[in-house]
Amino acid sequence: MTQQYDLPGLYQFLFNTPEGGLRKMLVDGKPMTDVHFQLLMKVVKACKEEEFVKHIENQTWPKIKISPAEMKIKEHFWKDCFITFSARGILNPAQPKKEAA
Repeated sequence: MTQQYDLPGLYQFLFNTPEGGLRKMLVDGKPMTDVHFQLLMKVVKACKEEEFVKHIENQTWPKIKISPAEMKIKEHFWKDCFITFSARGILNPAQPKKEAA
């Protein structure tokens, strides 16, 4: 599922865009809530690009402190994020890998 998307580009967008702007863009309560956003920012800040991509692909988590509210959404977190990213148009298709000549 995730290999069809430009996950490094997504990471760069999330990492380099000011949080206030991201919050306005992403948080709408269906399905991205403020708790989703807080957890997403923790993951982005705790990871380098390669780690972020691996966590998304494997639906895993970096070693971060998770609040009780974040623990409640953890099971569906990545799915909810992908729904929101797709709806906002920030999840771009992956570029085809060039083969060595």
